[in-house]
Amino acid sequence: MKIFLIALLSSIALTSGAWGAEGETTHLAGRAVKAPGHPGYVQVPDDDKAMDRAVEHSQRSLGFFMAVLRAKKPGDTMFEIKKGFVDGGKVEHLWITNVKYDGKNFSGKINNRPIDVKNVHLGQRVTIAPRDVSDWMFLKDGKLMGGYSTRVLYARLSPEDKAEFDKEAEFKIE
Repeated sequence: MKIFLIALLSSIALTSGAWGAEGETTHLAGRAVKAPGHPGYVQVPDDDKAMDRAVEHSQRSLGFFMAVLRAKKPGDTMFEIKKGFVDGGKVEHLWITNVKYDGKNFSGKINNRPIDVKNVHLGQRVTIAPRDVSDWMFLKDGKLMGGYSTRVLYARLSPEDKAEFDKEAEFKIE
């Protein structure tokens, strides 16, 4: 079973059964949720085709993210990547913030409190190979760039939850 750690804004309440009983979790709002459990974490099935496509798109477009990260133009902020961390038979995808790229690997700090994996923790410094990146994001003048897993989950929100998310989020999803 994979868990894609998806942290929503803490004010968006989702029921535990809304996305399925097993699956993956991802960070929706680009902000850390510091406490485990609902609201804040969403599970999606392991065989979620839309999420699989999001990860594939993230990998195919990672070169673009790397170029923007190196250039760091005015208005480009909040660079993050996501990686699946393995602990025994569990996988949890967590966002990494304060991202740097040394030409070979990414480094940064874990920006979500893990729920199922116990071998990493919030704030831990980690090094990530590009092949292990499951998503990337940054803000360009307040608009979300990348964040493909975030976009999948956002599209599944109810109109009411989308409105609340849009009101609370630090960025726009277009």
